[in-house]
Amino acid sequence: MRSPAADRRRPTLWDGLVALITVAFAVFLVFFLRPTEGSAIIAVVTLDGETVVQYRLDQLSQPVTLDVEDGAYPLTIRAEQGRICIEHSDCPSQDCVRTGWISRPGQQIICLPDRLIISLSGTEPEPFDAVTG
Repeated sequence: MRSPAADRRRPTLWDGLVALITVAFAVFLVFFLRPTEGSAIIAVVTLDGETVVQYRLDQLSQPVTLDVEDGAYPLTIRAEQGRICIEHSDCPSQDCVRTGWISRPGQQIICLPDRLIISLSGTEPEPFDAVTG
């Protein structure tokens, strides 16, 4: 004998209502919980634990290039409005260069051989994250 659930093959009105509510909630999350534009983003460049320079990325009007010669390997940092990267490094692994541009508070670029860290901080809210289980 077949169960009543096995006989039902088409979605019901309630199934459609649940799907519609789920989509509406997803749209709410995308549009209303986005980080605000123009928030203060500060890039801090540290070498051997000492701050080399700080940039307010939201206030840069032109690109800025910084050559760091004090570390074990020379490197070039490039900062533009809202983002920063290590453009060139002589370190062997090149992981810092491959990291690319960072632009959100909490992100970092780390060059281990050079002991250099670029950290972003600011007033921009962290992106929404959830874990389902």
